[in-house]
Amino acid sequence: MSNRLRLPLRNAAVAAALGFLAALPPARALEPADWKHRQPLPVDRAGVHRLALPPSTLGLARPGLEDLRLLDPAGREVPFAFTPPAPAVPVTTRPPAAFRANLTDSATQLLLETGTPAPLEFLTLTSPAPNFLKAVRLEISPDGEHWETLVDRAALFRQFGAEQLRFELKRRTASHLRVTIDDSRTRPVAFTGATLQLAGAASPDVTLPIPVRILRREEFAGESVLTLDLGGAHVPLATLEFATAEPLFARTLTFAVSELREDTAVERTLGSGPIWRVAAEGLPPAARLDVPVYFTAPTRELLVHVANGDSPPLAIDAVTARQRPRWLVFHASSPGTYTFLAGHPQIAAPRYDLATLTDALRNAAPSALAPGAPEPNPAYRAPETLADTPLRGAALDVSPWLYRKTILLAAPGVQQLELDLDVLAHAQPGLADLRLMRDGAQLPYLLERPTLTRWTALTVVPAHDPKRPRVSRWEITLPRAGLPLTRLTLTSSTPLFQRHLRFSEKTADARGGTVERTLAETDWSKTPGEDRALTVLLPAAPSTATLFLETDNGDNPPLALASARAAYPVVRLLFKPEPGSAPLALCYGNRTAAAPRYDLALVAGRILAAEKSAAVLGTEEKFGGDRSSADLLGRLRGGPLFWGALALVIVTLLVVVAKLLPKPPAA
Repeated sequence: MSNRLRLPLRNAAVAAALGFLAALPPARALEPADWKHRQPLPVDRAGVHRLALPPSTLGLARPGLEDLRLLDPAGREVPFAFTPPAPAVPVTTRPPAAFRANLTDSATQLLLETGTPAPLEFLTLTSPAPNFLKAVRLEISPDGEHWETLVDRAALFRQFGAEQLRFELKRRTASHLRVTIDDSRTRPVAFTGATLQLAGAASPDVTLPIPVRILRREEFAGESVLTLDLGGAHVPLATLEFATAEPLFARTLTFAVSELREDTAVERTLGSGPIWRVAAEGLPPAARLDVPVYFTAPTRELLVHVANGDSPPLAIDAVTARQRPRWLVFHASSPGTYTFLAGHPQIAAPRYDLATLTDALRNAAPSALAPGAPEPNPAYRAPETLADTPLRGAALDVSPWLYRKTILLAAPGVQQLELDLDVLAHAQPGLADLRLMRDGAQLPYLLERPTLTRWTALTVVPAHDPKRPRVSRWEITLPRAGLPLTRLTLTSSTPLFQRHLRFSEKTADARGGTVERTLAETDWSKTPGEDRALTVLLPAAPSTATLFLETDNGDNPPLALASARAAYPVVRLLFKPEPGSAPLALCYGNRTAAAPRYDLALVAGRILAAEKSAAVLGTEEKFGGDRSSADLLGRLRGGPLFWGALALVIVTLLVVVAKLLPKPPAA
């Protein structure tokens, strides 16, 4: 069937569907007291309307929109239908029928035979080279003799984890492609193949802009984390675009959300993509600041990890987004203020007589309607669930706990508390002994373990052994003993070297002495002009506050260390405190405490999705520590006090035995 015939038939189907929709009477009156939120929808005219639901509406309803209802000005339920998106056309890719690379004095020329008469969408080149930046010209030909230039002096690169190896073919047909890569300024790079993406028959996706707010920006070891407010949960995103004035950069972005998994808040990765701006001699400036994303964010907050590596943090001034709209079609019998209802936890999806019309309504013209600001429903009857009752745990005697810190709150609401080095060093390795306390009662919390790390600087002092002049040895002092360090990073001012390094610590053994334990071993090399730091992964965290590093210099000059730092994981507590005058404290340092079990999973989704305030820990205090004799013996076992006490007992026994022995006869 030709396109000229398809268009009238499609218009006729749309007209018939709209006529049927207009003929539907309003449904029954609805009792809105079971819905938590409402949102006004001003309608300026009677008739059929098709509008895209904004993030605010999507965020108030359940993920599948089963609880969404529409009321007319008289409070009667209005039937509506969701129009499905256009059917997706699967992406078809294929290798070229022939691929050949030719080297000249100043260029690499790639000749491809497409082997297909179909329109072409993209060409993607394949190269094993890890780092390059080239200028490229792309030409197409119908016969291999007459060439037309599609792209000239475009950037072709792979740098800092980002790459640009794909070029648009503008849905053109061609039997031959020719790619000329400029090698006049840099060495040639090997290209081993290519991939052709065939153009599909689907119409282009319709996307709509949505406002995005940057809630906060945090700097961690080698990465920045932006927390974005999308305006609502369950938003089907299409693209995210980042505004920055940096003149030259390449970064890889990873998008994630926080969710509860086995009573611990963790991050789930949704997607990733690069942004870049390049400018080099002989190349016009080029940039790509938007990342295509085809996921639905399950929460209102979206985390963006910016991988900086050893580069300075990238300054991002603003973020914009576009969504794939969720279209809703309804018939307004009269103008006035209609109302969306959302937030019913149990109701099933409505069943209107519109299911057979959704395909036809897909092509209805969109209207300019826009819902107003959502507001709580004053008639809402809150169910009796834990979500609407004070969050309070059981009473607890904290005398066996050794340490506590007062928690300072800047604002009410949900709090995010990051654990500092004191807590990480003195708490159990699994953090099972953490307790939030107020007025002798526990405050339930969620333990959050994001995939983030922080750096802490280390003090390095030479500790060379005069008896081993060929060996360089350093003493590295950590901020605390027992820190859960995951990796060490060293820099050196020596311009040329190749060494084998060994990291160790001295720990106490069962007999009261010390034993040297190897933590890690690795090789490190450096050449002039190269500023490469050494990163060493620690399979096990050190148990002391002092590490030792040594290397054999052989017949070379001693190695000079410039700096050292260590990375440790970020751990946070999420909680919502009750109003009260008593101070809130974090207690830790009980080696025998078991992990708490709170019923906080019932409201975990609301806590993770809520906007959070940053709480701060105060100064560490020692308190409590009621210890039994068994615990005391456990601490003495194997230490100097144990052996001193044992020696005292032996001396006492010898004195007693000497007094009991008979005295020798007098001379």
